[in-house]
Amino acid sequence: MQNSVKCLLYQLLRLVHLTQRVSKMCGTILYSQPSQNECLTNRRMKMKDQQSSKQQERNEKKKKKLAALANLIQMNDRDRIHESEQKHRDTENDEEEDDGFVTVRSKRKTRNRLTIVADSNSDTIAANPADGGEVEPGEPEIKRSRNNSAGGDNTLDSLPATLTQEQYRSLSTDLRRRKRELESVPGVHLRDMGRRALLEIPQQERTPIFLTDIQHLLMSALIGKKSPCAPDRWCCADKFQSLSHSVVLILDGLSLYHYISNESRFEATNKIFDTKLEVVLPPHDEGRIIDAIAQIPLTNVQAQKLINEHGSLESAVELNKDPTLFVKAIFPIEKQSPSALTEPTVLHPDDKFPRTKLLLSALQLVDEGYPIPLQGELHARFKSFMFTKKSYAPVTDCSPMYGVDCEMCRTISGANELTRISIVDEKYQTVYETLVRPVNKITDYLTQYSGITADIMESVTKTLADVQREVSELLPADAILVGQSLNSDLNAMRMMHPYVIDTSVCFNISGVRKRKSKLKHLAKRFLQESIQENEDGHDSIEDSRATLKLVKMKLANSIEFGDEILTQRKRIHDVIRATSGDGLRNNLFAHAAKRDKRTAIVTVGDLQPRLKEVIRKAEQAASKDSCKSVYVHEVSTTKEAVRKVNEIALENALTIANLLVPEQDFVLESAERTAAKLDHFIERVWNTMAHNGLFMVLMGGSAECQKGVAKIAIKRRNGSIPKSALITTGVSADP
Repeated sequence: MQNSVKCLLYQLLRLVHLTQRVSKMCGTILYSQPSQNECLTNRRMKMKDQQSSKQQERNEKKKKKLAALANLIQMNDRDRIHESEQKHRDTENDEEEDDGFVTVRSKRKTRNRLTIVADSNSDTIAANPADGGEVEPGEPEIKRSRNNSAGGDNTLDSLPATLTQEQYRSLSTDLRRRKRELESVPGVHLRDMGRRALLEIPQQERTPIFLTDIQHLLMSALIGKKSPCAPDRWCCADKFQSLSHSVVLILDGLSLYHYISNESRFEATNKIFDTKLEVVLPPHDEGRIIDAIAQIPLTNVQAQKLINEHGSLESAVELNKDPTLFVKAIFPIEKQSPSALTEPTVLHPDDKFPRTKLLLSALQLVDEGYPIPLQGELHARFKSFMFTKKSYAPVTDCSPMYGVDCEMCRTISGANELTRISIVDEKYQTVYETLVRPVNKITDYLTQYSGITADIMESVTKTLADVQREVSELLPADAILVGQSLNSDLNAMRMMHPYVIDTSVCFNISGVRKRKSKLKHLAKRFLQESIQENEDGHDSIEDSRATLKLVKMKLANSIEFGDEILTQRKRIHDVIRATSGDGLRNNLFAHAAKRDKRTAIVTVGDLQPRLKEVIRKAEQAASKDSCKSVYVHEVSTTKEAVRKVNEIALENALTIANLLVPEQDFVLESAERTAAKLDHFIERVWNTMAHNGLFMVLMGGSAECQKGVAKIAIKRRNGSIPKSALITTGVSADP
């Protein structure tokens, strides 16, 4: 009994002791846990509050760099404003002269070399007095070398931080805003074709651009990305939706020769425009340059009417352009009589639209690699080529078509030389077919393509010179040659021809303009004929007939037939027209509508009849409640024309001024004075333009020299030209 009581007491004591130990442990945990959390929290707070010395140093440098950049921007803004005001004062003084002549000055702006000026209280940046800047009196100078400026470390170490956190944030926000503004600045950047047209390129290597290229740039400036005439061939137009307006100054009568001979007198012009491009112009007797530019629809009203008539703006442009306009300035084509120009167009009985609209333009001839007697690099390449005729008659819509196809074999020269030629007339009758012995020894007969074998060529004696003579005697002076990628055939014939229809260009089943279809696929799809299936090689007569059949089928339908790109455009416009009467205008010309969509023409003397007809048609197409789309200002002198341009340029999306330069003004005695006068006029127009305005000076050639010069610049705020707005050639501009 006692033992059991003792055991029970012992168990109770152990239980009490265990309970006390557990209580002590729990108390320790409960009371020690908050103490650990407080330590962790305090430690984190200290880590946040205490930044490393390296981080603080970085932040201070960042603030100082930002402050330096802000001050630099303010200085540049002040310099631009001062320069703009000075130019404006000079212009006002010059306008007081009655004769319109000025003394052209050459005052180049001194490059700013920055000097950082600091005092004990604040950091400021001023220009070095030796470089034309201003420094407030009493402030010490710390000149920063160019090397230190690049790194920024040495100079920034000597400056105390003055920006508070709020100032830093505000300044960062402002600089980001300015960066966005600069990113929206429109610009033009030259592609390879544009760089090859630069006047700084030696003449023997230069390939000029065409007036058509200039038209495409103006069309993009007016309509934007939806323009059917993009200048992608020779330049890249960036952010043209930000253009404020466009001004084109045409100097009709001033040629490339006149400009180069008096280039030193165009001092202000050469400061405004850094890039000079050579331009091929239409024959001087074909009318003024302004007439040629106006052939492309310049307003949404004109373009709207063309779309209603032709289904799409691109097909309308194709039908309204004259592909022979620049060909006449390159090939020896006889002048058309004045009576022929006024006679109505007579279509071929089998055609539904003019066959001349399918001719390749001079621009397309260059792009497609056709032999063409153009100066510079192309002249050197094709100097040994012959014309198919000594002179050509003007092409008409009834001119005969001939299908041409050649077969070639590879020779020891490494090139493919002519071994067979076939020519077929519109009735698909063979009018010429012969084998040709190449000048060099054949190394590969290419039988699977040409059908030529050694046995066939064994007895052939006819030479390339014989073929050239016989082809020249066969073809009429206005013959139109038709073929698939005919450039390779003419290169093999070593002959040049002005009137060409290429089925690989006017037919397109891929929907991509640069992706061409084979003749075999075109014949199968449109003619339901199988060609080029002979195991012994191609038949040049068969290919010639196929190309003629394709072209005649297209002429019997529409200009969109066989061209998937034009067909898609027409289909889209039909859908929009069906859903909404105003949808078409709002869709295609939304950008133009935002910018007043007006065009102004300023001309010295009466407007030419051809241009009057274009404007008359535009007014007829306009609705009764719409505003006038084209404003014409006829003045008596060049000085009045410049004043009118300065007065109305900001009111219009596009202003074109045609200034006549009489031939006698560039005789030896007065050439320098005339050049200085024109230079002054160009500077006056530039000074009155708004920022982000596109300015173009087009020297339109003369009777004795049809080569012209195009200069383009985009103005920015306070009259300066940003790097992104310049025409660039892949090399960055000077800072």
